[in-house]
Parts: sequence; C-alpha cells; structure tokens
Amino acid sequence: MKKTIILCFIISMLSFLWSDFSGMNNGTRSLGMGNAYSALGEGAESIFYNPAGVAGFDYNVLGISYQNQYGISDLLNLNLTAVVPWKGYAFSMATQQVNLLDVYYEDIFYLNMARSFQLKSGQLNVGINGKYFIVSGEEADVELDSPIDFDLGAIYKINGFHIAYSSRNITRLDGEKDKIESSQLIGMAFKWQNLLNLTTDYEITPENNYFRIGIELWFYDTFAPRLGFDDQYLTMGFGLKSDWWGFDFGLKAHEELGTTYRFGLTLKYKEK
Repeated sequence: MKKTIILCFIISMLSFLWSDFSGMNNGTRSLGMGNAYSALGEGAESIFYNPAGVAGFDYNVLGISYQNQYGISDLLNLNLTAVVPWKGYAFSMATQQVNLLDVYYEDIFYLNMARSFQLKSGQLNVGINGKYFIVSGEEADVELDSPIDFDLGAIYKINGFHIAYSSRNITRLDGEKDKIESSQLIGMAFKWQNLLNLTTDYEITPENNYFRIGIELWFYDTFAPRLGFDDQYLTMGFGLKSDWWGFDFGLKAHEELGTTYRFGLTLKYKEK
C-alpha cells in the first residue's frame, strides 16, 4: 500500500518535475567515466554527448543500454543506438525512453550524420543531430513549445589529445522553451596506446555549470575498470569486449536518492 501511494504521488508530480528530458540514459560506458564523454569519440553512445563522436567509424554498431534509476523497479529507462558508415560518413539512429508504469513516457528520437577530415596537423570530426521530443501517456499533461531541436559538435584529435565542443538543443540557446535546456559542452581527452583514457568535460547550462572527469584503463584490450566524478557524484564501472561484442556496467551514487545502475551491450560488424 505504501509503495502504491508513493508511486501515485510520483506520477501526479511528473508533469511538473519532469518533461525536461534530463533523466535520460546516455550510455553505460560513459556513466562509469563520470559522463565526461564529449571528447573521447568512441562508441555509438557518443552521439548523446557530441554528434561528432561517431565520425570515422569503419564498422557497423548496434547498442542497447538499460538503466535502473534510484532503485525504482517500475521505471523503464533505456536507449538503442545504431551506426552505419558509408563513403566516409557515419549515419546513426538512436532512441531514448523513460517509461513509468506505462502511464508516462518521455522519448527522444535521433538522426545523426558525422564526417571525419584528415588534416596535416591532425584529424577533425564534425557532426549534427536532429532530435524529436515526445511526452505522452495518461499522466502527461505537457505541451512542448517545439518538439524538434538540433545538436552540433566537433572533435579535433592530435597525438593522442582530443579537444571537443558540443552545442546541444541549439534552438533553445536564447533561453528555455518549456523545460528543455540548451547546453554547451567543452571537453578534453587523452589516449595513451589504447591502454589509458583520461577525459574531462565542462558543461554550461542556463541554470548551472557542471565539471566531470573520468578514467578508463584497459588490460589486454579486453577488460577495463572505470572511475569518474559527475560534478560531485562518484561513478564507476567496467567493460568487457572482443572484436565483435562488448558488455558494460556502470553506476552512479547519490546520497539522497540512491544508486543508479546501467547495463549495456554492443555488437559490431565490419564489412570485408
């Protein structure tokens, strides 16, 4: 009975507290690294941080990530991603969904295009996301000012160093429409011999700024422990991979709300 009362209260408050799409699952590997992921440019989940992240892929990718948020078993939170390279471009499709008790939904659908350019001094990746937002369900009493938005991003790579910039929800740069915020991401990453990845992000939003750091250490190119800080919150995780599959686990600790867990599976295929 107590659980039912709590869930009914959450549902009644959803249209006020949510409809900002801030609780989306942005990927499992990135969570373990503190969500500092705009500059690394690896994995299909890169498009949620920087649309240029998938540029340069020479293999097809299919990924899924499931999130248990704060231990709420009735809350479904997942993403699906697919990347297909074609003639120097990378084309991606993705979806993110939050579903509470089948009565409240938040969905974002992505179409992505990215391209990599080899320069004399390094490599420049650029990309764009087109996004479509949906709030639906019996308890959804929300109208979005505009369901369409875009992300733009770039990553410059030279000698293991990555510098990135990503502008998300660019039609909302002049201020908030509904509850969806714009944000600017400035990121840096350092890769050392496919063994060590160090990442950092600084995010600027109309309300707050956030600093994130992450580290990932690969053993035999098969297993990697991860650690990070998402602003003041500790994150950690691990990854396992082969030439054609990968499994990831990540968690984020929150003293008041509880712990968020994510599980991810990635399949890769490279045409000969």
